[in-house]
Amino acid sequence: MSKYTKTAKRACLSALLAFSTTVIAIAQNQEGLSAKLWTLKECTDYAVENNLGILEGKLDVENAETDILTAKAARLPSVSASVSQGVSSNWFNNSAAHKNNYNGSYGVSAGMTLFNGGSINRNIEQKENALKIQNLNLERNTLDLKLRIAQLYVQVLYDKENIKMKEENAEVSKLLWERGTEFMKAGSMSKADVAKLESQHTSDLYQITAAKSQYDNDLLALKSAMRMQRNYVELATPDIAEESILEIIPSRDEVFQRALDNRPEIEISNINISNSQLALESARMGYAPKLSLSASSGTNNMSGNSAAFGKQLKTNWSNSLGLNLSIPIYSQRQNRSAVEKAKNDVEYYKMAAQEAEDNLYTTIENAYLSARNSQQQYISAKKAYESAKLSYSLAVEQFNLGMKNIAELEQEKNTFLAAEQSLAQSKYMAIYNIQALRFYTGQQITI
Repeated sequence: MSKYTKTAKRACLSALLAFSTTVIAIAQNQEGLSAKLWTLKECTDYAVENNLGILEGKLDVENAETDILTAKAARLPSVSASVSQGVSSNWFNNSAAHKNNYNGSYGVSAGMTLFNGGSINRNIEQKENALKIQNLNLERNTLDLKLRIAQLYVQVLYDKENIKMKEENAEVSKLLWERGTEFMKAGSMSKADVAKLESQHTSDLYQITAAKSQYDNDLLALKSAMRMQRNYVELATPDIAEESILEIIPSRDEVFQRALDNRPEIEISNINISNSQLALESARMGYAPKLSLSASSGTNNMSGNSAAFGKQLKTNWSNSLGLNLSIPIYSQRQNRSAVEKAKNDVEYYKMAAQEAEDNLYTTIENAYLSARNSQQQYISAKKAYESAKLSYSLAVEQFNLGMKNIAELEQEKNTFLAAEQSLAQSKYMAIYNIQALRFYTGQQITI
């Protein structure tokens, strides 16, 4: 090959490489790729800000605020105006002075409730409680979302570490395969044994592919929870100190007592009881009399009258003012049935509150057991890992010296890989479960 041919070939390869780089850069820009490394806090904040359920909850809060304004406006009088205009015909009455007669009426009326057993005030209080419940529902959904994001985040962190472990393992198996090839050339290892080493390396490469596939799936789940499915996301890998894994776990009773004071589902249950008691009082007031005030002012006119239009309006003007008293005597059992149902509702919400408390305790109990067990698993896994690592390192050295066969090496390797994976799993399980347990005391999850 001539010098010019080599130069042209290098120029062509350089141009192709530049073109490929440009295409990749354009594709990355189009897909919104970013070099930003997302921390757990950033993922959580973004998810809370963009989650549709959270946004819908904010609309529910606004609607509840509007309901309060409507309930308070019931204290004010209602005012309405009316205008009517009509025409009548007398085409077949020859004696009629006018074949068409026009008439109109104009008025303003108002009404106001003076007494209805305090139903207006109770309704306002119920609407205010409804607003509190909507805010608490929003808070509960936010807390659930934060916990979900943390769970997915930790899973992706484990997936990243798992890929790294698989790659390191594949690198070792490659070196062993190359070492075995050298043994075969030297006549100290059979071709079949070298084929086994090659097969093991190929299997390790497949494990890398499987680990990356799991990473992609879990990352997609995280991005979906964040509503970032169409964007590129790369997580920051925090340094997890062993102290945070082995920190003292608070007792379940301590966590439960603090959760009773700050968890929104408990406060929602208490507010529901209060609302049901207000509804019972309103139902009992169905037996009470109701007093209202009404007033009206209006006038009318009619054509064919000798008086002018303005004169008629002035002459026909009338005003009225009245008090209306409504006393229930027999309501076809409607009031009694309403009271009975309201009493049952009170009992229902009391039982629902107890159920919510029991469910919270069960959740905290599970979180406590998970945190304690995963911490103990980490301690045991670390000891097993250190032992398996040392044993595997010695086995590799002995294999390189021809003192271990493939079957013995394979056994040591499998033991080491299992210990390594158990350690990684227990580490991330422990850090998540401990943080999740503390989350129920009102603390933020920090990883």
